[in-house]
Amino acid sequence: MRIGIIAEFNPLHSGHKYLIDQAKNIIEKNGGGEIVCVMSEFFTQRGEVAIVDGYIRAEEAVRAGCDMVIALPYLASVAYSDDFAKKSIEILSNSGITHLIFGTEDTSIETFEEIYNKQQKITEVQYRELLKQGYNFATINSKILGLQNDIPNFILAYSYYKNIRKYAPHIKLLPVKREGQGLNKEEVEDKQFLSATAIRKNINNSVVSNYLSKEMIENIRASKILSEEDFFGLIKYKILSLGKVGLKNIYDVNEGLENRIYDMANIADNYQELVNSISTKRYSKKKIQRILLHILTNTTKADYNEFFGTKVFRILAAKEDKASIIREINNQSNITLVPVLNSKTSGYFVHDIKVSRIYNLKAQQEDIFRKNIILIK
Repeated sequence: MRIGIIAEFNPLHSGHKYLIDQAKNIIEKNGGGEIVCVMSEFFTQRGEVAIVDGYIRAEEAVRAGCDMVIALPYLASVAYSDDFAKKSIEILSNSGITHLIFGTEDTSIETFEEIYNKQQKITEVQYRELLKQGYNFATINSKILGLQNDIPNFILAYSYYKNIRKYAPHIKLLPVKREGQGLNKEEVEDKQFLSATAIRKNINNSVVSNYLSKEMIENIRASKILSEEDFFGLIKYKILSLGKVGLKNIYDVNEGLENRIYDMANIADNYQELVNSISTKRYSKKKIQRILLHILTNTTKADYNEFFGTKVFRILAAKEDKASIIREINNQSNITLVPVLNSKTSGYFVHDIKVSRIYNLKAQQEDIFRKNIILIK
C-alpha cells in the first residue's frame, strides 16, 4: 500500500498532522507501506507567498510521518484547481500510490459522482453565456453544478476526483472530514485545529505554538517571514516595464486584462489595493493573485507550453530508510525523480530555479541549486 498526499503545508500544523496520522493508521492496519507527498514550494495555489521555503516544510512533513516529499513545479503550484490536481495526480500515480488521502468538508464520494455527472451534461454554450454575463468560472460552477465557493477543500477534492477518474482510475480515494476552523479564518479561536491562514497571520502569538511542532516554530522564527506585500514593488516595476504589450504574453492574461492590470498598477499604493482594483465579478481575487505572481516571475504562455508537461521532478526530503523508493520509481515509471541539482539535471528545472531565486531576493535563503535532498532517520 502506498498513500499519496497533495499538500502545501503552509505551514504544517496539527490539522495536517492529523491527516498524516490517519494515513499511517490505515497503512499499519493493511500490513505496511509508504506515504508519498507532493508539495508546493515557494508560492501557493491561491497566489500567495509561502511562509518558509519548500525544504523547511518538506523536512517537517517527513518528521510528521511522510516517507518522501516531491516538489510540485511552480506552474502546477500556482494554477487553477484542475491544473494543480492534474499535475499532482500525475506525479503521485507515477510514484506508485494506491490511495489518495485528503481533507474535505464533504466526504461523500457519491456527491463527487453527482457533480461529475451534472458537469458532463453542461454544454460550452451554457458556459459561454454565463461568461458573457461577467461571471468567473468558480461562480459559474456554483450556479450550474451547485459547487459551493466557500468550501475550498471540497473544490480541490473534486478536482482530485475528476483527474483520478480520467487518468488514474486505479487510485482509491480516502476522504477525511475536515475539522476545526474555517480555511480562510484569520483570527485565533479556541478550536481543535486552527486554519493555516490564522497561523500565518498570528505566527508570533504564543497560542499558535500549540498547533505547530517545536521544530516548525523554530524554523519559522529563524526565517524571514514573507508576505505578498514584500514583492509589491517588484511586481509594480515588472508591470510598468513590460507594458501592455508585454503583459499580453504573461500566462493567464487574456481578454484585454493587460489593460486593466497596467492602468491599476499606475495608481495602486500597495499589494492589496492592486488586487482589489483589478479583480471584478469576472476575475476573482485568487486569479488576480496568481497572475501577479506570473508577472513577478515572468511566467509566459510559452513557459506554460514548454514546462508544464515536464516528467522530471525534484525530491525535497525523505526518510533515510525509504530512500530506495526513488530508485524504484525511476526504474519503473514514466517520471524521473532527482535528489540533487547539478550541471546534468538543472536544465530540467530552469523555470523553477528562476522562481526560487526571485523568492530569495526577499527570503535570502540558500540557493536551491546548492541544496541536496534532506534525509531524516
